[in-house]
Amino acid sequence: MAAEILFYCGLSLLFVHELDAIHRHEWRMFPGLSRLREEVAYPAFALAHIPLFLLLLILAGHPSDTVQFWFQAVVDGFLIVHLGLHLLLKGHDKNEFANSVSRIIMGAAALIGFIHLIIITT
Repeated sequence: MAAEILFYCGLSLLFVHELDAIHRHEWRMFPGLSRLREEVAYPAFALAHIPLFLLLLILAGHPSDTVQFWFQAVVDGFLIVHLGLHLLLKGHDKNEFANSVSRIIMGAAALIGFIHLIIITT
């Protein structure tokens, strides 16, 4: 049960980061989206999260233990890699994540993903 709560904390932090990403115009750092006009890029970025969140929620509640294990392991890995990507892009001229709230969200998500991954694989 504790591992499950830990996983859902990490997933929740991912969702909160995506809210922050919309606020901080993350699409401006993405190849392709960064070339679009703001009135096109913003809705494309925001609306793309609907099927993404739907898929994440469906997989999080999947009845198969095997599917749940692999889904959780992939999300954990993503949380870790995601922090690394943001660290690599911290010097990007369109990066608006240079604040303590954004850093805490991403750092906590990566740390929780790392701890959870260790728990489920040992």
